[in-house]
Amino acid sequence: MSAPLVETRIGAVIGETLGGVRAFKGIPFARALRFRRATPFPAWDAPRRCTAFGPVAPQPGLVSDDAEADCLTLNIWTPAAIEQPLPVLFFIHGGAFIAGAGSDYDGTHLAAHGPAVIVTINYRLGPLGFLQLDRLGGPLSEASNLAVTDTLAALDWVRDNIGTFGGNADAITLIGQSAGAALVVTLMTLPQARGKFRGAIAFSVPGRGIMPKPQADEIADRFLTSLKLAPRDAARILDVPVRTLLETAERVGRDVADHTAHGTLFGPVPDGAIIPCDPRQAVAEGAVREQSLWLGSCRDEMTMFLKSTPPAAMIRVTEARIRSQFGDPGWERLLTCYRDTARADEDAYEALLSDAMWHRPLDELAQLQDQARGRVWLSRFDHAPRLEPFRSQGPTHGADNACLWAHPPTFLDRPILGRAGGPMTLADIEVAARLQACVLRFARNGQPDDATHWPSFTASGRQFAVFDSPFRISSVKDTPRDEAWRLLKGARRLIGVTPRADRR
Repeated sequence: MSAPLVETRIGAVIGETLGGVRAFKGIPFARALRFRRATPFPAWDAPRRCTAFGPVAPQPGLVSDDAEADCLTLNIWTPAAIEQPLPVLFFIHGGAFIAGAGSDYDGTHLAAHGPAVIVTINYRLGPLGFLQLDRLGGPLSEASNLAVTDTLAALDWVRDNIGTFGGNADAITLIGQSAGAALVVTLMTLPQARGKFRGAIAFSVPGRGIMPKPQADEIADRFLTSLKLAPRDAARILDVPVRTLLETAERVGRDVADHTAHGTLFGPVPDGAIIPCDPRQAVAEGAVREQSLWLGSCRDEMTMFLKSTPPAAMIRVTEARIRSQFGDPGWERLLTCYRDTARADEDAYEALLSDAMWHRPLDELAQLQDQARGRVWLSRFDHAPRLEPFRSQGPTHGADNACLWAHPPTFLDRPILGRAGGPMTLADIEVAARLQACVLRFARNGQPDDATHWPSFTASGRQFAVFDSPFRISSVKDTPRDEAWRLLKGARRLIGVTPRADRR
């Protein structure tokens, strides 16, 4: 079989066909000068061979000065035989905003079983993608939310070109996990993305998924100080080696992680320009009322962070925020409730933190979408894949992602993450098949399952689907834990308590 050739608006690309699926890897969608917004990639004349993944964005352990400008590539998988334009899944990878790559995901299985067109992208990471320096002006005036503008550039490229790959440009679904999910929630609310996608799936959004601007400015100041650069000399950061920038990020991160929004150094920032406001405010105002939304999390999200050595800053940040919000007595009341209602195999402390950082913020975002008269589905992944770290830690952060990208009967290797794959059990295959089918169905028609099996979320019922064996529908409403949170919030409003973090 001859190699597939597809014409794009900037030149032809040559891919490869394997097992009835065409793959095009490492297609450049833009170029990135340091601390400048991405610009269109120059057109080429001769067909460009795209059978190998492009450069990985610079990140800890993977440092290349050449990759800084050329890391903005994307990968496309599509069935070899297409009878009509197919829905498109546009995936944004996670990695705490400092790591990861689109090349860690193989869309062959999803493309074949959709059928669908699968796209994974790279975007700039760490300081190169998230350091907020625009207020310093001059050559740094564009250094704001650069990673977000990268995703916008990739989305525009896909809109302009995906038709020639067999995709339907009017049926694009955004999908992301962890940091990628935070970028999806941000991207879906932006005026610049309006009308460019049909639905969005966000798995494991960390907290509110946004970095407050004062924190981002403080981190930028600390970053420059660590580099021994005064504000008037800030432009010299353009000449600092990539490795030094990454080392500085690690050093500053150790100093300030306990004081950041989610225990992480970077993230999207409401800057009033690229991101006009907090995405949750935009959802409440109806920004995605016309699009379908699916929000998901894993049951034991925090276990992975608790078991890291030392425990991740996210643990300390989350507990401190609860204590600040409700005081030490409120914290103890919540923890007592979780201990009294814990499953035999459940860590009450972990469950409380998982609810506070992951589950409840998603429930609240779903309520905002429902109250804005938009459609939304909520899910929780309760299955523990027989794959490390989930075999020993349970359905913790990333368990759903491992199943989403599996090629049954095998979990795939994750080279960038440094995680090996392996054989799947029958339960793994069952749950993964259901999750994949729901994602593909959502891409096709805007809902993950038949309404009789999985009803959409409502603020009055607060239903969510549980991906486990068996699949089931549950509700947050009127549980003892939900009631404990409700009473504490009500008491705080009643007596006018000011959170400690806001006191002057």
